[in-house]
Amino acid sequence: MDVDPSPLLESPVRDWSELPLDPLSSIFMKLGAIEVLMGAGLVCRSWLAAAKAPEIWRFVDMTRHKLVFSKSTSILCAMARVAIDRSDGRMESFWAQQFVTDELLDYIGNRANYLKSIRLVSCAYFWHMPLVMMVDKCPLLEEIECSYQIMPEGFFRNLGIVCPQLKRLRINIEEWYDSDEIWREMKMECRRQNGELDEDEESEEETAEAWEARINEVAFAIAESLPELRLLQLAGNSLTNKGLYAILKGCPHLECLDISDYSNLHVNGELRARCSNLKHVLFHKQQNKVCCPDLHVIGEKEGEDYKAHYALPFIKR
Repeated sequence: MDVDPSPLLESPVRDWSELPLDPLSSIFMKLGAIEVLMGAGLVCRSWLAAAKAPEIWRFVDMTRHKLVFSKSTSILCAMARVAIDRSDGRMESFWAQQFVTDELLDYIGNRANYLKSIRLVSCAYFWHMPLVMMVDKCPLLEEIECSYQIMPEGFFRNLGIVCPQLKRLRINIEEWYDSDEIWREMKMECRRQNGELDEDEESEEETAEAWEARINEVAFAIAESLPELRLLQLAGNSLTNKGLYAILKGCPHLECLDISDYSNLHVNGELRARCSNLKHVLFHKQQNKVCCPDLHVIGEKEGEDYKAHYALPFIKR
């Protein structure tokens, strides 16, 4: 007698839309701002409601994601404004890459008075004064990054006025070049071609003292304006030993220092001795940064080939 085989039992499909708010919030925080804004928060009504919880938006990281390289600045700024609004004034950190405008900085300053950290990586669409004005509206700010762009001496002096309590400053550039000298040579060449340059001017060269004073303008400004610094990253900067010594004297609480990819420093016995009281010092790019994870540098193009590490579960409809 033939017996029909027992039918296979289908495993129940979990309705992820009924996931409680607390674990859902934890998942969203791991996904990150861009994934929530572009995907997870749009799955269903309950997830959209969870995605609007202010605690998810205390730490907004819009770096190292392929979308920052493929979406327009206007779209990314609009996404950032949504994140800022959802934080309900409780945002403590804002990290961005490739975008950020003067208008967005003003938006942050008016709506994020509890901000403690702002990191701007390869953002070329804003001027330094709107950033200073934003900083002035954020009295709790302790960390600032403006990497892969040249910031003038005045920026650091103004920072010291509006944010003397600053603890961490990151100004990393890929490769330093003497833009002032290049601009000076271009102007002289134009005057030479127009017959406006006399022999005395043509033979005039910048003295070593004048060159060192000019090349250390940023270092001197930091030393004179930001005495509470604990961490300073100046990778790829132009400072000389004289500029570094000024920083070590003017920033007595300094603990972590990154001066890798230097152009004009001479790492000699005296320099190493003066840095001996610091907890972590990076002289070379290839040095192991595991000893001080805070000195990790977000690369200019880091995240361009990003792949999400978290897969969204199936949602029963």
